[in-house]
Amino acid sequence: KFEIKGNYNQTEFDLHSLKNFFHKDVLFSSLLVFLVLFLFRSFVFNIHFLDPISNAFHDFKLSDIYYSKLIDHEKTTVDTNIVIVNIGENSREDIAKQIEIIDKFQPKVIGLDVVFEERKNPLSDIVLREAISNAHNIVLANYLNYPESDHGNNNHHDSEAELVGSHEFFSQDVRSGYVNFVAESDQSTIRKYAPFVELHEHEYLSFTSHLIKDYNQKAFEKLSKRHNEVEIINYKRKNNKYIILDVDEIKEENANLNILKDKIVLLGYLGPDLHTNVIEDNHYTPLNPKYNGKSLPDMYGVVIHANILSMILENGFVTKLKSWLVLFLSFIILYLHMYYFIKYYVHRHIWYHVFAKFVQLLTSVIIVGIEIYILSKFNFTLNSSLIIIPIILSIDVLYFYDGIVKFLHKKFNYNTWFLEH
Repeated sequence: KFEIKGNYNQTEFDLHSLKNFFHKDVLFSSLLVFLVLFLFRSFVFNIHFLDPISNAFHDFKLSDIYYSKLIDHEKTTVDTNIVIVNIGENSREDIAKQIEIIDKFQPKVIGLDVVFEERKNPLSDIVLREAISNAHNIVLANYLNYPESDHGNNNHHDSEAELVGSHEFFSQDVRSGYVNFVAESDQSTIRKYAPFVELHEHEYLSFTSHLIKDYNQKAFEKLSKRHNEVEIINYKRKNNKYIILDVDEIKEENANLNILKDKIVLLGYLGPDLHTNVIEDNHYTPLNPKYNGKSLPDMYGVVIHANILSMILENGFVTKLKSWLVLFLSFIILYLHMYYFIKYYVHRHIWYHVFAKFVQLLTSVIIVGIEIYILSKFNFTLNSSLIIIPIILSIDVLYFYDGIVKFLHKKFNYNTWFLEH
């Protein structure tokens, strides 16, 4: 028990009292943490000279640690449903020849991850058109172009987008799907994609959605029934976990091409050859070994498409907990921490920082561990930073709250636990 001098009766702080657990100081200090967090997010991260700091935090997710460091990629099996073919620096005639040879080995569907926006040499254009039109089942690529943005910049609404594809000379009567990923910029980590897009009152399918629809109708129906505008890509495989054929391997006399039968064949750019890594059409992914402060992009676009296809075929969708529910859990967890933090702040202030810092560290490790565990075991993810950051802010916010309530006490006789401190 302690006694507050002034116009107050004797006040008792009982740690196990349900009444004190719901005390206004615990509630208001918790709300103040979220107010500070909101102001920090709204103003500090919108100051332009802090853009490098903002981008560094914005492009990092705790789940990247799981994909980059904790997955045992050696135990991941090769996905034999998909074969990737490198087009290298091939001319249009050479690409046409690749399509003709591949089609002879009866793949289930061919996906050509190349956009031929303009006509060039008349002869090579005719050869390419004939190869595309004669293929038994082929899907071409297009992309959503946004005003004043690079291809696929997700800072815009789909209603503002223009669908850009191959010239009608090549694409007439041939299905096309957009190859965009969901990212803030070309330098952002690719974590998401949109399987379907509503554009000008019409639904368009992504490149991979078209391929899945032709390859496995049941898998496509599962994807469609999720009704998600955006899906998180569940990266499981690097290049060595797919069957990949280089430019010079696509020959009619190559008996190994029998593996193409009834497969999804992806034709795309993997560098001039498989031994030369270049930046063109190369992206950052959570599999990058340097998930913070990356140096070079780590995965070609066509391999990202392969990971999307594998995820759909294996029903390995990642489900994300709704942000409002995470915020609710965050508030409950913060409230519990604040209750004990206030006790040490008021009654054992000399131990306050040691106790609070230890609890912060312990809680952060536990929350990150939980996020990684449920992602690895159940393909379920949450934005754990929404839980951890308020707890980190709470220590310093209590000093701010202490000053506020003592000012209110002086001016309005506001009753608070903090008067004893």
